[in-house]
Amino acid sequence: MIFESADANKIGLMNALSKITGSEIKDRKIILPESYGDGYMKFFDFGPFMNMMISEFKMKEDLVLKKTKTGQRKNEIIFSFRNVLRGGDTRLLPSVQVSSADIDIEVSILAGTQVNTILIVVHVDLLKELIGQETGNLLLQNIISGNQPYLYDEIISPEIQSVATKIIEIKDEEQLGDFYLKLKAGEMIYLFFVELLKRQNRAGYPLNSSDVEAMYSIRDKVVSDLSVPPNLSELTQISNMSESKLNRLFRQIFGNSVYNYYQALRMKEAAYLIKEEKLSVSETGYRLGFTNLSHFTRVFERHLGLKPKKYSK
Repeated sequence: MIFESADANKIGLMNALSKITGSEIKDRKIILPESYGDGYMKFFDFGPFMNMMISEFKMKEDLVLKKTKTGQRKNEIIFSFRNVLRGGDTRLLPSVQVSSADIDIEVSILAGTQVNTILIVVHVDLLKELIGQETGNLLLQNIISGNQPYLYDEIISPEIQSVATKIIEIKDEEQLGDFYLKLKAGEMIYLFFVELLKRQNRAGYPLNSSDVEAMYSIRDKVVSDLSVPPNLSELTQISNMSESKLNRLFRQIFGNSVYNYYQALRMKEAAYLIKEEKLSVSETGYRLGFTNLSHFTRVFERHLGLKPKKYSK
C-alpha cells in the first residue's frame, strides 16, 4: 500500500487515512480496522503553533509513506520521533528526523512491523521565539531560517526515550492531559536540540531527495548486521558516490562518520543485550563480531562510561 500525503502535518492526514481504511475518526483517534492491521493513530492540536500525532500500529501489508515537498508548509517544521519504544529488530533504530519542507521523504514499513512514532509539528516562529534568532549555532540557524534544504537524523537518547514513553503511556482521561502533552512535546524537541548541538558547528551543503535516499540506503546497510564492520568500497558502489562525498553527506545527516556511527549503534545494542536480554559479556561481544573481549570491554567503556560487567549490575 502506498500513501502519499499532500498534508503531512495536520488533520488532513487523519482524514486521508480515515478514507483509505474506512475507519471513523473518534475522539481525535483512528483505530485501524482488522482487515488493515492492528493499532491506532491519534492527533493533538495544541493551537496554531504546535500539534502532535502519536502512531502505534502494525500493518497486514507493506506500507510506503511519502511526504512530498508540496505537502508541508514552509513555515512548519516536522520532528519525527521514530521507533520510540524498543522493538526486537535492531534495524528499527530509535531516532528523530527533522527536515526542511522542500525535501521529499519516503518511509517503507514492512508488514508485521511494529510502528511507534511521535510526530510533532512546530511553527518556525515559535522555535525562533524559544531558541532566539541570535543563536550562533549554524545548525540551528539552518533549521529556523529555511534558507537551504536540510535533513538531520539523530539517534534517540535515553532522555528522549523516557519522555516518549511518558507521552505514549498517558491515559485519555488524564486531567490537563493536553497541557501535559504540550509540555512534553516541547521537551522532546529541546532534548533533540541538545543532541544536535554536540555536532560540529558548521554549515551544511544543500541536500536533494536523491542524496537523502542514498544516505538512508547506506544507513540501512550499516545497521543490517552489526557484527560486520562497514565496507566503504562496497558502500560507494551502493550510493554511486565518491568516498569523500559519501562521508561528507553521511556526517551531515547523521552527525558522525560511517564507522563511528556503526560503532555507536554496536555499543547501544551491546548495552541492550547485556541489560535487557541478560546475555553475558562474552556472549554479547561474540554476537557483535568481537574476537577480542578485552577490546570489546575498552570500546564499551569508551561509549557507555562503564565496563560491561559493571554496567550489567
